[in-house]
Amino acid sequence: MPLSLLPTALLSKLRRDFRLLPPDLSASLLMLAAMCVFTATGVMVRVAAEMLPIVVILFIRQIMSMAILAPLFWRHRSAILHPQGLRLHLLRGCAAIVAMVCGNTAVVYIPFADVTAIQMSEVLFITALAAIFLGEKVGWRRWTATAVGFAGVGVMLQPFSGPIEFYALLALAGSAAGAVSVATLRFGSRYDTAETVIFFQSIVLIAFLTPLAWWFWVPPSAKALVVVAIMAVMLSAGTWLFTTAFRSGKASSIAPLQYVRLLLMAAVGYWLYDETPGLATIVGSTLIVGAALYTLHRNAVRQSPIPPDPRPD
Repeated sequence: MPLSLLPTALLSKLRRDFRLLPPDLSASLLMLAAMCVFTATGVMVRVAAEMLPIVVILFIRQIMSMAILAPLFWRHRSAILHPQGLRLHLLRGCAAIVAMVCGNTAVVYIPFADVTAIQMSEVLFITALAAIFLGEKVGWRRWTATAVGFAGVGVMLQPFSGPIEFYALLALAGSAAGAVSVATLRFGSRYDTAETVIFFQSIVLIAFLTPLAWWFWVPPSAKALVVVAIMAVMLSAGTWLFTTAFRSGKASSIAPLQYVRLLLMAAVGYWLYDETPGLATIVGSTLIVGAALYTLHRNAVRQSPIPPDPRPD
């Protein structure tokens, strides 16, 4: 085989192998990749926030992201022009704007590990919403894994004082809105493609961000535009991974894997900003990693051709 064809052949083989994986396992891998991308995006938010207001950053980033995804949207224009779950997509967009503004603002003012720990409460909300509104079966094993992971988050939450309390509440509000967004994503994806879901979410985000960006507008420098452009690429990749993951697997199966982002954010905070993790961070992280790894294991086991245990996990 010519050397020039090796990358293409390798990619084709990887795609085939990936499609053969159990649905929840492949969705779990996509979610882990999304968490890595979102961690890198958090760093870029801090860098950009030194030059521009948060709403201006989010507005420019969203416009750039739409431009990046335009060819994809055009290719799937037939499905996009005939959405079946339009109201759900609009609701998801509204929830996403609250989660985005609150979450990104908190990232700037609270240490990475702390803000991510607060945001991890979203996982418990998602599991509950999946069981109550989406009709997904959540057995005692996954409930236990979710509870253990949430206990790890609780261990990491330290008392906040002074002005940080406001941003902690912002992070919590963003988590609740994020859970609603994920639940509507899972329900709405029963009717439409990932491209349709992403398109209408982007439209709603731009509609809400435009007046806010106009009010707080600061002319961006060339450096700021480069940073935001990198963020836009990351957002596009992360959104596609995240959306595809929740379309491929059960929300209650995948949601606990978001705990991994806490470890990644804590590591980045220590490496770049000297945010040294304390004992609570170490203990909480240990619980979170254990819950995430166990969830990944159960996703693989219960989707096997001959499952060893037919009960819901």
